[in-house]
Amino acid sequence: MNMKKKLAAMLALGLLCVSSFAFAEATAADFKYLPGTDVSSRFTGTVYRNDLINLDPTYNVPQTNLITFEPGSRSSWHVHGGMVVVGVEGTGIVQIDGQPAILIRKGDAVQIPAGVSHWHGATKDSRFQQLVIYDKNWKAPDGLKGRTGKVTDEEYANLEFVEAPRKEMPAKNFTFAANKFNSPNFTKPVYLGKAVTAPNEAGSPDYTYVFFPKGVYNKWHMHGEGQILIATDGIGLHQMQNGELQIMLPGDVAYCPPGETHWHGAAPNSSFGHLAISPLGPHTVKWYDFKDKKELKNEYSIRKES
Repeated sequence: MNMKKKLAAMLALGLLCVSSFAFAEATAADFKYLPGTDVSSRFTGTVYRNDLINLDPTYNVPQTNLITFEPGSRSSWHVHGGMVVVGVEGTGIVQIDGQPAILIRKGDAVQIPAGVSHWHGATKDSRFQQLVIYDKNWKAPDGLKGRTGKVTDEEYANLEFVEAPRKEMPAKNFTFAANKFNSPNFTKPVYLGKAVTAPNEAGSPDYTYVFFPKGVYNKWHMHGEGQILIATDGIGLHQMQNGELQIMLPGDVAYCPPGETHWHGAAPNSSFGHLAISPLGPHTVKWYDFKDKKELKNEYSIRKES
């Protein structure tokens, strides 16, 4: 059985420490991230939305959605609460009213202040997948007059571009720039970077990028305030104490409630990248022992074949 078909069946698993997978309606094999629901009626061209993180009082992380634009597709001019747009695949465009259009690529992040008119979409020759992190509870002040309406074909064809600000280029197979990190809490060195840094326009905490080389994983550990993981690269593993081993592909999301114990890392045959998100404010972590490597490989083999 095809692995993606197998993994789709895992949606029915019980959630001791809720781990939800972002499988969605559109399942074209050439998408890195499964795109979700077709919302094209609200856009120019073909666009999909996959809601990855919904705002809730436990984690208090802003709404985070994956938006997929087919080449040439785009939103209209609009306003909403503060937002961070993060490129995760392909090349896209973000334009704030009165400014040049910004080319946004994998690993780039662009901030949009609350109430400022803008639009975003794909370039004419590239599909674009982005994370949008935004304040969904924002209310427009009385009298706000933002620019609205479609971006016409003529406007789109005559855009003047600037590059998104970027400190470093991501390495091959990485979604975000990251530096080598040594810690006794990982079986071997990993790579750490920041996809999004607080404070920001969305009011979000840091979205920390962790890249695990093939087979590398961390110790069992507990987050006092909880943690959310979004898979970005390769094949990963996540397991709650006394829970089933879970396989993660790009776009899958795992929730670890406050005070619960888990571990995560790369599958034995693959590297793995994810975003790690914990609530704003102080963050406590307690580390324990590593999961036995032979036990891990055996459980992984069983999960792949089930």
